[in-house]
Amino acid sequence: KAGCLSLAGDPEFDGASLITNWHAPKGRSFQDSVTDLDQVLRGYQPGQQGVDGGGFSIVTVKPSGYFYAQFEALKNGYVDDLEFALTPGEGGDGDVLELQVRSSSRVGFLDAGVNAKRLNFLALQLRAKGWDVLEITRKSHPDYFIQNYGPSSL
Repeated sequence: KAGCLSLAGDPEFDGASLITNWHAPKGRSFQDSVTDLDQVLRGYQPGQQGVDGGGFSIVTVKPSGYFYAQFEALKNGYVDDLEFALTPGEGGDGDVLELQVRSSSRVGFLDAGVNAKRLNFLALQLRAKGWDVLEITRKSHPDYFIQNYGPSSL
């Protein structure tokens, strides 16, 4: 679905919406990583880059490292969902924690780039805390940008 960016999906069918793993800094404790996520999510700025001007609500925070939030568009009241789930890194490396990420529009197929803008804002804040998170760009996700902005967006 073009209105969703996530780590989960089939590369053959969901390639436009797949993002790379987000990683906490090597050696960062689970609790410190949860604290990072909590601070970054609570510090989100509604209206940044013209998105989520209707605000947001953190619906669920679990000690297991799971976060669920809802973001609202200013003009039309559309609600989007964001989920974070902190897990041990692949290969069982206890020194690296991965963040499972999903940001999705509830309505429609396209999202006018809103999910990418939201995730890039949050990713920037996490990178400032030492996290390894790649930016979602026209180069990294050309199909997503073409679907949402047209071929001239590249």
